[in-house]
Amino acid sequence: MTASMSFYADTHTTVRLSEYGTDHAPILALVGEDHNLTVSAFSHVPIADHLSFARELATACADYVKALETYAAALPDGDQVPDEERG
Repeated sequence: MTASMSFYADTHTTVRLSEYGTDHAPILALVGEDHNLTVSAFSHVPIADHLSFARELATACADYVKALETYAAALPDGDQVPDEERG
């Protein structure tokens, strides 16, 4: 069974998870205009190493969300543009 789920992080970036059941390792891809990141398991690397990496990546992403929420909460009400991006 194959399944694919994607969402758009912005108007130019797509995050996609492709699942293949037990036939093939899943693939996570972040694709944008000037960037592309793909995470997948290779058969020459032990699956335990892939799982460890995926868990570390998930932890780092969760920590990023927490840090971003803290940062957003510190912005003035309704302010969506950080000071460093204002001209």
